[in-house]
Order: sequence, then structure tokens, then C-alpha cells
Amino acid sequence: MGVAASTLGDVYGYGILLLEMITRKRSIDDMFVDELDLHNYVNRALLGQVYEIVDPLLLSKAGDENKRMDPGGDKIDGGREMECVISLVKIGLKCSEKSPNDRMHMNEVVGKLHHIKDVFLGVSAYPKNLEA
Repeated sequence: MGVAASTLGDVYGYGILLLEMITRKRSIDDMFVDELDLHNYVNRALLGQVYEIVDPLLLSKAGDENKRMDPGGDKIDGGREMECVISLVKIGLKCSEKSPNDRMHMNEVVGKLHHIKDVFLGVSAYPKNLEA
């Protein structure tokens, strides 16, 4: 954003990268004009439309097990997969806040990512605060 490199700038870049991977949209996509950017696009969808912005390959209902996320056993419909994706989206949003002071610290991000992985794999108590 035009300022010197910093760890909080790296956190911002990580958040944007995470959002790009989840949505399969680039932050420089032609759809992002004026006030609409990747962060705002995802933030708006968080209010009940996350399923519509997530890369379909992440939530594929096709029989191809290589494209399907279900190690924990629950299916997409109301299951742990979507809860984990929503938690990842929230981390991406917190990391890509406009104000550096509002961003998560990477040690907190890593802890939350480990917890999400454990919930996804069915290792951790479900849901035990997946909130970002």
C-alpha cells in the first residue's frame, strides 16, 4: 500500500493470498473496481453467501476423492468442511485489514490454522472456537 516493508505488511500479503486461494480470484481481477476489492468482496459474502464465493473445487460434491475435502468424515451440507472454510476466510479477512493495527499476528494465525486442521481431520473437539 505504498509504505515500507514490515511484518504487518507480510501479514496483509498472507491474508490476501489466503483469500485468493479460497475464492480462486486474484486481487487484481477485473471485477474489482472502485471500492470493491478482494477483501470487501469476501467480507460481504461472509454474511451467508460464503458457499457462493468459495472455489468449487474445494467443495466439490463430485465423486473424485482427489478434489474432495472430507478427512474428518462430515459432508459439506452443514458439516465441518464448511465451518473450516469459513474459519479460513475469517483469518484471511483479519490478516488483510486495511489498518495494520487491526491485523492478526502471525503467531495467532499459526495457532488458529493448527486448530482448524485438527478440527478438519477430526482430531480436535468440534468446534471449540473456530472463530478468527
